[in-house]
Amino acid sequence: MADLTRRYARFSVSAGGLGSALGGALVLVAYFVGALAPDLSTGGRVGLATTPLVWIVVKELLRSRYYQRFGRVEEVRPVFDRRLHLGLTLFTALVSVGIVVTVLVRQWPLQWDVGTVGYLAYVAAMPLLVWLFMRTPLEFIVGVFLVAQAALALAGGAYRLWDQPQAPIGGVALLVVGVSQHLEFLRLERELKSLRGSQR
Repeated sequence: MADLTRRYARFSVSAGGLGSALGGALVLVAYFVGALAPDLSTGGRVGLATTPLVWIVVKELLRSRYYQRFGRVEEVRPVFDRRLHLGLTLFTALVSVGIVVTVLVRQWPLQWDVGTVGYLAYVAAMPLLVWLFMRTPLEFIVGVFLVAQAALALAGGAYRLWDQPQAPIGGVALLVVGVSQHLEFLRLERELKSLRGSQR
């Protein structure tokens, strides 16, 4: 029972299952669309800009409604994992502040168009998004790229094909990990149902 509970609790924080697989797939799509079709229409840029939000909403709904449907059990994370998450968040905050200050200084007075506001909003929000929704190193790699790509898309830019090589690598890894975690959950689900049936 203790082992089942521990495995089940992982899906409250560190195991994303299909949510992770979705993140991996989306980062691959966003990476190659942004690199191979840099002159996107307004609709295409809005699509890239909404990609991180779609991923976060879907993965959190899956986490709470699907992977915790047998009851909420909070994973107790190791101290190292918690410190790493805090360190990545603080690092992201420093980079975000640096970018926002640089943009404000170089382009003052700002032209407050939709692209500039969207870019700065995404960059400023990145540390909060990392803290709340990017709980593992792979989620951090994929999530930060998706947010950065969204900010660039709103500003009219895009990463070139060989820029940010960690993004497609992290995307493939998260996709594989997510599918593996989902298969593990299906096995866990059968064991939980079997245990409940034996207790009746």
